[in-house]
Amino acid sequence: MSKGSFGFGILVGSIAGVASAYLLAQKSGEALQGDLKEQATDSKNKLILKLDELLENTELKLSEQMTDQEVYNPPVDYVAEPETVSAPPEHTALQEDPIVTPEVKR
Repeated sequence: MSKGSFGFGILVGSIAGVASAYLLAQKSGEALQGDLKEQATDSKNKLILKLDELLENTELKLSEQMTDQEVYNPPVDYVAEPETVSAPPEHTALQEDPIVTPEVKR
């Protein structure tokens, strides 16, 4: 039996239980609704506490495992140069045609 089908069975059973309690109750509708709301709130709070405890235990176990294994990833040294570097283009325009500045008369 998988955990998913077990949880689904609990959900269906609780819904059927609530429905039968509502239909077969000796109390008035308002009193029954108040009791059901109170029970639902209590159940929700218990579930939250259990989940918090489970999460805390899981974090502790994972922390212990990582400490036991001494997991360490050193930082990676990246080189700023790309792998394919082409040579800069040769500019010979100024050598072939030098810039001539006109003489200014004063």
